[in-house]
Amino acid sequence: MQMYLKSGNIIEHEQTGFRQYKSTEDQTTHLSQEEEDAFQSKKVTLAVFVDLQRAFDKVWKDRLLAKVLRYGISGRMYKWTKSYLYNRRARVLVDGQCGRKVLLKQGVPQGGILPPTLFKLFMNNLVPELPKGVQSALYADDPVLWCSREYATTAKYRIQTALDRIVTWAKQWCVTINRAKTIGTLFTLFPKTQSVRLIVDDTPLMEDQQTYLWVNFDKRMTWKQNITSTEAKLRRQLKIMRKLAGTKWDANEKS
Repeated sequence: MQMYLKSGNIIEHEQTGFRQYKSTEDQTTHLSQEEEDAFQSKKVTLAVFVDLQRAFDKVWKDRLLAKVLRYGISGRMYKWTKSYLYNRRARVLVDGQCGRKVLLKQGVPQGGILPPTLFKLFMNNLVPELPKGVQSALYADDPVLWCSREYATTAKYRIQTALDRIVTWAKQWCVTINRAKTIGTLFTLFPKTQSVRLIVDDTPLMEDQQTYLWVNFDKRMTWKQNITSTEAKLRRQLKIMRKLAGTKWDANEKS
């Protein structure tokens, strides 16, 4: 299936999760470079980091199989995929005691090779739903969308349109957007730029800096928190090395 999807260039290039020669660094580097380019052009960038609640566990199997067919996967591969998804059961083991088996009605299994590919297919039609002028990047179930413009109000209009379409897509495919964890961030070097108010399904979004794929994006792209965090980790490791080195490197119990 992966060879078929790759040869047919079926997966949207905005998806970088679970793909050969792609990583989280590609995602974060692309986003940070877009923001830095906007700064150089005296523009602001409005980004929204969307949180999909338990996305892997909420995949609608019937709709997923419909997408599998739509992308041209049929015959034995389709039948095998259907058999792989349906009639799966799970139970919990606690202190040596097993609970009763429960039929898994939703979601794709985790831990195998096929599920990430199926999840990419499930998410694949999200990007074409977005309006022109709005860029996006998806790493598994961590989508982010952004728009760079001279004025924050212009970027807000485009991003709000994109959010409305994502809400419609989510309802159509039975995906839940975690509104409490979906964050909007306005990246700007202008000190007097006003905050923007974005809405997701009648709920105002929280506006704050965001940690995306383990990288903190602050509003002015200073990387201060990332540097501070990395420095703290290195200090802890250095203390361990000093203690292991003994008295030759000024080691003591307090250091």
